[in-house]
Amino acid sequence: MPSQSLGALKAGSLVGRLPLAAVLGMIGWLALAAPLRGESPKLVVVISVDQYCQEYMNRFRPTLVSPPDQQPGMLAEVLAKGTMFTECHHRHAFTVTAPGHAVQMTGTYPSRTGVIGNDWFDRETGKDRYCVSDPQETIVGFPTGKPMSPRVLETDTVGDRMKLATGGRSKVIGVAIKDRAAILMTGHRADAAYWLQNNHWVTSTYYRNDLPGYLRVLNDQKAIDQFRGKVWDLLLPESAYTKSSPDDMPYENPPANFDTKFPHEFAKLGELNEDKFGDQVLYSPFGNDYTLQAAREIVIGEKLGGDEYPDFLAINFSSNDYVGHAFGPYSMEVEDITYRTDRQILGFTKFLDEQVGAGKWTLMITADHGVAPIPEWAAEQKIPAKRNPLGSLSQLKDKLEARVRSAIGAETSEKPVILDFSENAVLFDHAHEKLVGTQSRELAERAVRDMLLEQDGIASAFTRSDLLAGGQGKLFEQVSLAFHPRRSGDVLYVLKPYCITGGSGKGTTHGSPYFYDTHVPCLLLGCGIQKQVSDRPVSPACLASTIAQLLGIDPPAGNIEQPLIEALAK
Repeated sequence: MPSQSLGALKAGSLVGRLPLAAVLGMIGWLALAAPLRGESPKLVVVISVDQYCQEYMNRFRPTLVSPPDQQPGMLAEVLAKGTMFTECHHRHAFTVTAPGHAVQMTGTYPSRTGVIGNDWFDRETGKDRYCVSDPQETIVGFPTGKPMSPRVLETDTVGDRMKLATGGRSKVIGVAIKDRAAILMTGHRADAAYWLQNNHWVTSTYYRNDLPGYLRVLNDQKAIDQFRGKVWDLLLPESAYTKSSPDDMPYENPPANFDTKFPHEFAKLGELNEDKFGDQVLYSPFGNDYTLQAAREIVIGEKLGGDEYPDFLAINFSSNDYVGHAFGPYSMEVEDITYRTDRQILGFTKFLDEQVGAGKWTLMITADHGVAPIPEWAAEQKIPAKRNPLGSLSQLKDKLEARVRSAIGAETSEKPVILDFSENAVLFDHAHEKLVGTQSRELAERAVRDMLLEQDGIASAFTRSDLLAGGQGKLFEQVSLAFHPRRSGDVLYVLKPYCITGGSGKGTTHGSPYFYDTHVPCLLLGCGIQKQVSDRPVSPACLASTIAQLLGIDPPAGNIEQPLIEALAK
């Protein structure tokens, strides 16, 4: 069937039963419902590469586009045929996995999605909660495990809108090593989200009560064992790796039973138990290979892109994040996995050509966040970086508690005022007898804010009252987009650039509002996409409205971003 908009598909079966006047009126409606530019794909694929920096596209670009072995990958393909946005930034302040994935397909930010972190303190339960945990459900595909669902998400996704527009006929599926990535990219009405647990592909009863046969086979055959005895060596000659630090740097933090330098040899059968061997796979490009193997099985098994109703597949490459945390962005491991990722994605597009048909799919590539340099390494480069600049958070929490008690006259109270102190927020007990009334709460907020600003490692801090009242400035806007009035803390703070918390002198992380954490790729290729390079500032959140534009449907309800018009074929 020729490519059509969803509006045209729904209306076509009605035309023969309507009077001429109604048909003429419908023609005008169809003109509005149809995609404004180009044709509509049968399958939309979004690949979110976990911890993938646009800086890698810049630093490694000569080798990505013209490698020594003359086998360029996805970036070269996009530059030749697709669209690249060079200034794509997450606009929220605390750039971690769950918020970054929720942003992409909702078109909005933690302030509206409600996904403020991977974990946060839940005032209702008085406990920390994991973002997508859901005790109402059970795990499917493995005997034990924490049940998950997308119920935490307070808005819909573009996948949800596809379901509504087609009467549920569009298929919407997510797959990733990480549960939160597969779940939050697909949304509430997804047919399924699949993730890896104990080396098994699993899902939740929220979606279905059984695992499809094509994934059950992978589990039953212990398909992950295909990587036993493998070696992760450099893809290219060592002389090509000129944009990284020397191999085997002292600040690298690989998992147990894993080497710190190339080649990385994997355990053979019988050498490591499943969990430890699984860590080796996850901390290597083979984790992405295994994810794509499952994705191929999903496309074939579900016949995605096989009928007149467009389908949606979300894929997350989680292994890039594991490798980046362990080895740092200036390691040879990160450089090598970047080259391999580029080729893995291009290989998947060749599969889509064969399975769905050339010109019938659209691919979008982005990331949930970037990463900071390992601070000890950065300090050696004379960059003002520091690990754990606040010292012991528990000791600082005690000092903050004393300061806030003094401010509100709660010195004799046995009940703590501060419920939780995390790496970016201080959260009060709103039921505390000394916090009754706006004035008392604002006094407490200001006391904590002012003491935080006295700490050398903190760049800025904002109170709940400040954020609710509104303000100006880029950092204020970033923190505002990360602030959710019911789930966030009472004082939010930002560390200075190149400062991170956690770790014991090795490895690195992300979560800041700075360029190295916010600047991510935005690449588009395939049906409805034209050749273009744009330096317009955009966000991964723009992908939701762009997909909606391609399909001729409304964007998600909470969407606040405009589509990437430059990418859409005229």
